[in-house]
Amino acid sequence: MSDLPQLAKSLSIAFDSKDYKTCEKLLSPIKIELIKANLLIPDSNRLANETYLNDLEITKKSWKLVPISSIFNMKFDVFQNYFAQLRSFYFNSNSILSRSSNKSKLVSLYLLILLSKGDVTKFHSELEYLDHQIINLQDDELLSLPIRVDKFLMEGSYQKAWNLLQSGLNEVPEFKVFTVTLMNTIRDEISNNIELSYNDLPLSNIKALLFFNNEKETESFALQRDWSIKNSIVTFDQENILEDNVESNGNETENNLIEKILGYAIDLETIV
Repeated sequence: MSDLPQLAKSLSIAFDSKDYKTCEKLLSPIKIELIKANLLIPDSNRLANETYLNDLEITKKSWKLVPISSIFNMKFDVFQNYFAQLRSFYFNSNSILSRSSNKSKLVSLYLLILLSKGDVTKFHSELEYLDHQIINLQDDELLSLPIRVDKFLMEGSYQKAWNLLQSGLNEVPEFKVFTVTLMNTIRDEISNNIELSYNDLPLSNIKALLFFNNEKETESFALQRDWSIKNSIVTFDQENILEDNVESNGNETENNLIEKILGYAIDLETIV
């Protein structure tokens, strides 16, 4: 296995030391060695070879640190790339290779990343695939998290989604890091709905709707979205917002768009 054992050891030491930048630097040389040893993707024709299977087990245990490191480095595209390579282990027909104590955590993080990017189609496609691969998918504490978040977002129950992310699984460091990103996604979604439903709102109401701790944070966010603020009233450029929404929802009829706007207004009115 050439230099792979030493590289794997260095990766493990860096990870345990929370030196995630060093972990990132080790990715390329480790990947090259894995390719040389034919270990990057399991060869189904060699799985009966005990030595080869043991080498694959070592590879899997080391390789799991790669996507986790990318979460701490806030590089979610890197996570997706390396998680894609772990799939050939986690969903392998060989029971030894597919077994992992980290599978649920990594799969859950992957699904949450899809949600944070707004890639709902991919999310549901993956969920359908996973439902055939993992028994009692929704009974798993980690795997049920993205499923529940998606359900709340689909319902427009942003408060429930927010509370779930704030209260759930904070003891898992990777989730604690990532939920900040997903919470920002929820804020953006709520903001889109507010823009469609109102011409203006008091800054204090915006603060409550977007779960900010103070009005200074709210003002900063409002300016990033090009909202106007005067005398603590936030005004939205309704004409441009509607045009942008129509362009981004080209398949929707005008009536459907109006119904959506009215629905958002009713939901938000109960909060305000």
